[in-house]
Amino acid sequence: MPAISPLDGPVAVTGCSGFTGGHMVRELVIHGYEVRACIRDASSWRGKDCVDYLSRLPRVEIVDGCDLFTAGSYDDAFKGCAGVFHVAAVLGNSADGKSQPLGTGDVSQDVYDGGMVGTQNVIDAINASGSVARIVYTSSMAAVSGAKGATMPKGYEWTETDWASDGVDPERWQGPRNSYARSKVDTEHLINRAADSSGGRWDAITMNPAMICGPILFKAQVGQWIEQIGRLAGGLDPTWPSRYDMYYNIIDVRDLVKAHRLAAESPMDHRATDGGPRYVMHGTGGRSAIRFGTELAGIIHEYFPSYALGKPATVTSHGEPITVVSNMVNDCKKAKEVLGATIRPVEDTIRAVVETSVELGIIDPKLTQSA
Repeated sequence: MPAISPLDGPVAVTGCSGFTGGHMVRELVIHGYEVRACIRDASSWRGKDCVDYLSRLPRVEIVDGCDLFTAGSYDDAFKGCAGVFHVAAVLGNSADGKSQPLGTGDVSQDVYDGGMVGTQNVIDAINASGSVARIVYTSSMAAVSGAKGATMPKGYEWTETDWASDGVDPERWQGPRNSYARSKVDTEHLINRAADSSGGRWDAITMNPAMICGPILFKAQVGQWIEQIGRLAGGLDPTWPSRYDMYYNIIDVRDLVKAHRLAAESPMDHRATDGGPRYVMHGTGGRSAIRFGTELAGIIHEYFPSYALGKPATVTSHGEPITVVSNMVNDCKKAKEVLGATIRPVEDTIRAVVETSVELGIIDPKLTQSA
């Protein structure tokens, strides 16, 4: 199988101004790789912040103008590369008609197209390169569990054999609320079909992470889950996806990008493993779910006892007590056994989010009266 090593030539990473993409570049250069860092717009505030960070890393070539919605925009970046780490994605909070200037402006459509149209453009660039031997694609647990979680029995453990589309009413599956999960499911199938059609010239591996958290490398990475953890530590109420207490299913970004690299370097036929060429990355340090306003707040308080924390609501918008229960059990068993992936304690992850949020001036903690 086409295992990748730093001796085989450069590798390309898409979505480098994002949280996982930036960490992916860092992981690779630390292990000796030459990296072509793909960015859509280096002149935007996000692009400038990303370039400022990446330019301080060794062996990084920044390739500007790589847009998921533009055919051919990855061709130059992939030319001569041995592997591609396809991390770029359109998320709900970035499909606003501004962050994705070539999108339609419709959130659900741009999220779906960012996966399907964007990944087809990535596949076309891989085929055009004549050199890429392996792609490692960042999918999501949304492609594994999706909307099915509430219907599964207590103690059910998600594995790589689960697909979010299984057993779901087709009309519901096609609805806007499932655009992200549908995008990830369909994109995984698209990549696998393209790899099979390549005649053995390249293969594909998929990583399926839960909510990705960990240290922030530069300000432009702040968004979604890490922003909410920072708000809690900064004495502010959560704002996304809601201010109400909820469960977080966290994976540390450092563990995730390490698993990406290990998958790329593995010489085995990943298609022959149980569940095929995909790896669940869900369940951090022995826990599979953490309650935001209680457990997670408790971790922050333990490490930063002088901080006055934000207070998520303990009732629903209708004033009813929140009775959300996480009945799933998750563990990266396959990734640990097959790839040698390692998973750090969740306390380390949360602490790193808060510390880097303070270091970068993203939050200014409020101190308790007793501090």
